[in-house]
Amino acid sequence: MKRKCWMIFGIFAAITIWFTAAAAQAAPVGKFIMVQGHVDLLKQGKLPALAAKVNDGVEPGDVIRTKSRSKAQVQFMDDTSLTLGAESRMAVADFAYDGRQRRATLNLYRGIVHTVVNKILQVQEPDFIMQTTTAAVGVRGTEWYTLVKPNSTLVYLPVGRLAVETRNPHFFILDAGFWLEAFKDRLTAPRRITPMDINTLEKLMDSGVPESQDFQVTPGGPPAGPGITMPKDPESGLPLYVPPIYQMPIQRDKPNIITPGPGQK
Repeated sequence: MKRKCWMIFGIFAAITIWFTAAAAQAAPVGKFIMVQGHVDLLKQGKLPALAAKVNDGVEPGDVIRTKSRSKAQVQFMDDTSLTLGAESRMAVADFAYDGRQRRATLNLYRGIVHTVVNKILQVQEPDFIMQTTTAAVGVRGTEWYTLVKPNSTLVYLPVGRLAVETRNPHFFILDAGFWLEAFKDRLTAPRRITPMDINTLEKLMDSGVPESQDFQVTPGGPPAGPGITMPKDPESGLPLYVPPIYQMPIQRDKPNIITPGPGQK
């Protein structure tokens, strides 16, 4: 698989600009199938926040916020299931699916998310991407947990295979049964997931992720040493990079199914 197929890190600012352009054409790409406690939905990321309810639609540009001791689960049109734990915030930056091709980008700003991408399409590139401030995760079909810390991102992969990329960018292919921590300029070496880790992750879905850089799911934290170190990012912000798959328009047979991607009208 060529490196360019795994170049998955995009810039939040570029996608945020696209939110406004796509707002008029946005259509539901998923819906809430579970809401526990206080969950807010910001349509196109704007106030006022609406109280989310089961069967409410979710559109590209929407932001979902869960409060203390609250959770929400969204079922997307491709059968992907995404559960936001307590005190989490996530934006649906882009989502398009026509049964043959998929283009999805989610921005996780804080908290913990459990994602299950059930449908594997016949593509080589990752077509489902989750971004944080320090990393991006790209998959074609798998199950994983993403946790956002103040200066890093924890990725736990019980099933499947995924690519983790830092801001530089530099990527690493993570195999099932392992986890790692991604900083903006390095990745820790992968470690095996234990049953205790999964138990802790499920508890964090209910309680939320502590706002401390010292917090670790796995006792002892990441292995000692620098891990996988990349050159320092010379830019103050995220690199202006659009993954190759987002530069290719999806051929639509059903106009009401596909929503426009970045740069498309």
